[in-house]
Amino acid sequence: MSTGRNRLFVVGIVAALIMSAAAGAERFTPDIKACLHRISGDIYNDRFDRASALLDSMQNHNGPAPICRLYRAITFQAQMMADESDFLKDDFFALLDSIQDDGDSLLADGGDSALAYWLIGNSHAFRSLFLGRAGNILNALRHGLAARSAYTKGYAVDPHFHDIALGLGSYRYWKSVKTAAVNWTPLFKNERQAGIDLLRLAADSAEISADAAKAALIWVYINEKRYLEAVRLARQMRREYPYGSTFLWALGEAYRKFGDYRGAAHIYEEILARLKEKPGNYYNIIEAADYLSRCYRKLADENAEIHARLTALKKQIAGMPVPDDTRKRQWDKLHDILNE
Repeated sequence: MSTGRNRLFVVGIVAALIMSAAAGAERFTPDIKACLHRISGDIYNDRFDRASALLDSMQNHNGPAPICRLYRAITFQAQMMADESDFLKDDFFALLDSIQDDGDSLLADGGDSALAYWLIGNSHAFRSLFLGRAGNILNALRHGLAARSAYTKGYAVDPHFHDIALGLGSYRYWKSVKTAAVNWTPLFKNERQAGIDLLRLAADSAEISADAAKAALIWVYINEKRYLEAVRLARQMRREYPYGSTFLWALGEAYRKFGDYRGAAHIYEEILARLKEKPGNYYNIIEAADYLSRCYRKLADENAEIHARLTALKKQIAGMPVPDDTRKRQWDKLHDILNE
């Protein structure tokens, strides 16, 4: 949005959702928060069509355009991750460009600068995550640094806007993990605990990002080998969102890393059963089958039934019409499932 008229339109729309731009005030009206919670619930329950329909309704009833675009991008990203494909890439990147324009417009017109920096930070953070998953590490790093810069500026403007803590905490923690070998240098400080503290703050106090912060914390706890905390939180979130797979993947990983192979096998069996209903490109079916076969092998010596399940799993995977592209991407895991 480059014209003055468009910038004023964005500022006017955002004003409808902000209760007060003063530091420490809640930014989102109860109606907006309730609607976004329903949309988030549908995303976590893998009901992407319902989330999109709610966003359409929100936009049609003059909902805040920048926030609608932001949640549309979140829906697209979750859908691509669930399908392990980039089929929404062009629309996703176009949304991220618009979200950054929304933030720039707010800054140019003297609007809520903390909200503006949050929008800009999210635009860069989502792009960084997509590029990182695609293996474009240098560009992912560049956008990650831009996200950190925007989040830091926004939090400096309003240190009570704890939705920013989700992005800033995630950056600080995982940056410290990836640079652990050089954390002793001034350039790469060890901010793991600072990142965890920010994520906890977001989980407790963010207006619309608390569940996303909890999801992030589960993977942090797994990486920190705090498996019981990860299991407790993943179970809690699974109860809240029983129809999706997001927290099942996390729960399976926590059980497996903790050494509870029977518990992990039960979770991966459930994931596989769900994926078989909508196999997509079969990438995630192979992913779940690989983890499940590892669990079965850990348990096979104890139980003849488990050995039979492993044999049946191999036959199932061998008989699936896996596309050539997925077969190439998952060649090593397919080999492990079928031959070990």
